[in-house]
Amino acid sequence: MRKQILEGFLWAALLLSACGTPTGTGVQATEPGMTQSTQVQPESQSVDNKSTEELRETQAEEVTEPKLQEVTITAVGDCTLGPTQTHGYEGSFHDYYDRYGEDYFFEGVRDLFEDDDFTLVNLECVLSDSTDRVEKTWNLKGKPGYVGILTGSSVEGASLGNNHTFDYGQSGLDDTRNVLDQAGIIFGFNEHVATYETDEGIVLGIVSASQLSADEKHAGYIRDGIRTLRKEGADLVIACCHWGIEGDHYPNDYQQKLAHQIIDWGADVLIGTHPHVLQGVELYKGKLICYSLGNFCFGGNRNPSDKDTAVFRQTFTFEDGVLQKGISADMIPYSISSTTQRNDFRPTPAEGERKKDIIGKLNDYSKSYSNIEFDNDGRLKVKDQKE
Repeated sequence: MRKQILEGFLWAALLLSACGTPTGTGVQATEPGMTQSTQVQPESQSVDNKSTEELRETQAEEVTEPKLQEVTITAVGDCTLGPTQTHGYEGSFHDYYDRYGEDYFFEGVRDLFEDDDFTLVNLECVLSDSTDRVEKTWNLKGKPGYVGILTGSSVEGASLGNNHTFDYGQSGLDDTRNVLDQAGIIFGFNEHVATYETDEGIVLGIVSASQLSADEKHAGYIRDGIRTLRKEGADLVIACCHWGIEGDHYPNDYQQKLAHQIIDWGADVLIGTHPHVLQGVELYKGKLICYSLGNFCFGGNRNPSDKDTAVFRQTFTFEDGVLQKGISADMIPYSISSTTQRNDFRPTPAEGERKKDIIGKLNDYSKSYSNIEFDNDGRLKVKDQKE
């Protein structure tokens, strides 16, 4: 009996030795009380963590940063690239052009013009050889070749909506338009609007009309022009108005009323000219209104008593093609001449006390109707955040 029992134990031992531990179960030697599920949990947790990390990386790749673009425009006042019919040759714009060439006139501002995306001037003359002079006190005309003054200094746009556009009749205007077209300079004039695409792909549009006649027709050119530009895909609309009273540093009631309408119609900035002197700047519904930038390169007067002027400069920010709020702008003080004794038709940066004086005047001209001011460098500051 004892022998049978011993033989049973021996057979059991032999069977266990032959079969060994089953494979593929993942069971390992463990401390007492550990279960199989406890042993496989770390491996399962590692897989879950890896999947979470991969998901997070995929989500991060799918998130794209907004596309930010900046567009800087520069605008100046009346540019009359030629004399009046009353001027003799000596000391005239023609004389200076013949002596110094086309690069002379904008030498003091060329760096600013080249360092922006779009430069706009008010071209207050015709560029023509026409002899069809309209009978008036002053007729302003330059030679067609004078367009090189603009192209040689990175001027991309011109406002033609002013009271000298027809000084030499329809032929003078037609010549001017052809000269600008051939030079690649866009222009606005009444129902004619134009667009310009920057290197960043932002489309700028300009509309321009003389508003010296306070009537619905002329205001309608601006209103309808803004609508047309938006339909043509303009991301930024610049409106130009020729208005106000010559020699007056403050806008009249008509200017202010129309200016607000133009912003309400959809313009992003408004540039004014005609008074031949500086007027103030207003911030209205987050948009800037420059009521008058005065003269700039002005061949129509040999020695004006007020030689103060300024270069307006504003940078606009777009996010994914949408214009953002906020104001980044400057009024950079200039003199229309490099000498005080006469007009040498060469706009020059104002320095020292002259610069300080011009900025002080701009603040004075602006304070009665605006919540902005200019610092010592001409940088525009918003005094409160209501706008």
